[in-house]
Amino acid sequence: MSAVLVFEILAVVLAALSAMITASKKNLDFVGTYALAVVTAFGGGTIRDVLLDRRPFFWVSRAEYLIVIFALCLPFVYSRRVHDWARRLVARGELVDALGLGFFTVVGVTMAQELKMPWPVAVLMGVITATGGGVMRDLLINEIPVIFRHGTELYTTSAFAGAIVFLAIQRLHSPSAVLASVTVAVGLRLYSVWAGATLPRPHWISTGTFPVPTDDRPAKSRSTGAPGSGETPRA
Repeated sequence: MSAVLVFEILAVVLAALSAMITASKKNLDFVGTYALAVVTAFGGGTIRDVLLDRRPFFWVSRAEYLIVIFALCLPFVYSRRVHDWARRLVARGELVDALGLGFFTVVGVTMAQELKMPWPVAVLMGVITATGGGVMRDLLINEIPVIFRHGTELYTTSAFAGAIVFLAIQRLHSPSAVLASVTVAVGLRLYSVWAGATLPRPHWISTGTFPVPTDDRPAKSRSTGAPGSGETPRA
């Protein structure tokens, strides 16, 4: 069993458990919990395979993933002890999750390269493989994806940095491309988790100093109902 496959398995299991915990917070039943776990675990790789027109999908080739997730989901939903164990495992799983992120990134980039895709596409495939499942999970529960919100740890950024490093070192024909890529992705991800590092705040996020207007009209026109504003002044 290759190292990449080992970390793929760990990443799939951790992603599924994390999704199950999200499902419990949203009061989903067994069907909803299992569906959310499968989508989260397989989402990124499936999007990648669709975009690269790869068949069969990676989880079809390893159908045992479906059985493993089902076997985890059943006691998770109906046993409080298993539920508590899963919460503790995910809470302590930053390192394994980061390793999964790093290896998923390399796998996505490599698959794109095998199909002779340009390097920007290869980088994108690496990022999608690592982050797509989480995006699909959040959309299913009707939330803005966590990786798109300001104030969250550097997840997508870590995958992007790992993909760039992998391609850059690979061009030098160095055998350490995988090691360097995974090290950068894992290191940046863990640093962001432990230090609370995030991307700089966008200027349009209101801080009280620079409030964001609700439309393009001047504030005075909105408050006084100036001629041509289409509003009647309030008494």
